[in-house]
Amino acid sequence: MIIVTIVTKNFRFLFTINEILSNIAEVRTNHILPNEPIPDNTEVIITTETEKRLVNGKKVFIPKAFNRYYLYSNIYLKSQKNQIFNSTVIGIDPGKTTGLAIVAEENIIIGTGEYFTAVDVVKEVISAFFNIETKEFAIKIGAGGGDIRDEIVKSLKGIFHDKSTINIVKEDHTSKNNTKLGSSRYSKNIQSAILITKRKG
Repeated sequence: MIIVTIVTKNFRFLFTINEILSNIAEVRTNHILPNEPIPDNTEVIITTETEKRLVNGKKVFIPKAFNRYYLYSNIYLKSQKNQIFNSTVIGIDPGKTTGLAIVAEENIIIGTGEYFTAVDVVKEVISAFFNIETKEFAIKIGAGGGDIRDEIVKSLKGIFHDKSTINIVKEDHTSKNNTKLGSSRYSKNIQSAILITKRKG
């Protein structure tokens, strides 16, 4: 759990940030005004460009966008005193309901989701690619899924070319092994997608 304090008098900014972060279980937020003391348990401070001069703290994050992946990845990096991930892998378990998982540094889950069209899967991959600071970005797609898989692969290769590695990986035992994740918060499709990020290929 990362404790985030939002320091602002701009309530539209506060509402927008809270609306996004409230859906991220790994983050807990609180709010204070710029003239109030920062809580001792604060790990990351979020404020606006105009109010940053009123804030004292080392882990201050001034968002330039309101994308979920951008916000959470930057909050995580700030909490660890880092500026960029070494590697980020997107795992895709294609099928009637496609599971997707975005995993940084092999075990930091930045985002997950389930999608019903190849177009929505591709949009999510693009959103992650442009909003997560990472040295290496790879996409791994499960070998199953038939036509949906083929459509996803074709679209991603057309968009990314040499910007990212795109590999088809075996899905053997992903369903059997997903209990090893030790969490029931994810659906079977998402658990399989997480396991696909760990596949060699």
